[in-house]
Amino acid sequence: MKADQAELVTSFPDGSIGITIKYGKSYEDTWAVFRGSVRQVRELLCDYFGFECKDVTSLSLSDLVVNATSLAHGKGNIASILDARIIPDDTATAAPADDPWAAASAVPSQPQTDNGSAWILGEIEKQTSVADLQKLWAANQSHFADPAVMTAYKARGRALKTG
Repeated sequence: MKADQAELVTSFPDGSIGITIKYGKSYEDTWAVFRGSVRQVRELLCDYFGFECKDVTSLSLSDLVVNATSLAHGKGNIASILDARIIPDDTATAAPADDPWAAASAVPSQPQTDNGSAWILGEIEKQTSVADLQKLWAANQSHFADPAVMTAYKARGRALKTG
């Protein structure tokens, strides 16, 4: 464990422990504090960070805290460096029935081994003319083997033609 990843662990007279996980190095960054028995703290960490407890029970509490800290630092960096915000997985608003983007995103996607699809999907959305969209396709044909990319490409082309 690196010095900048050190977690604060405190023991209390009642036998409980306290663990503080910081989302960054600054005092102003978010902190998450967990207090209880070792078992309670383990369960709290699993619940708070969304870990599957059955998968991490073989880890020591120290290892679990290091994993949680790495996750917290990653989320903190994304939020501060990229000025991003975390949104829920499910959206409460329903998309219109004729929305091709909603139809494309409703198709379950396979896990990607790289971020190439995310990049090309963003580039497709940025195009402002059919000609530019076709140039993008010509220059990046390998990305269009992904069905989700091709669906988004076709939908964007239709949107540019009609609007």
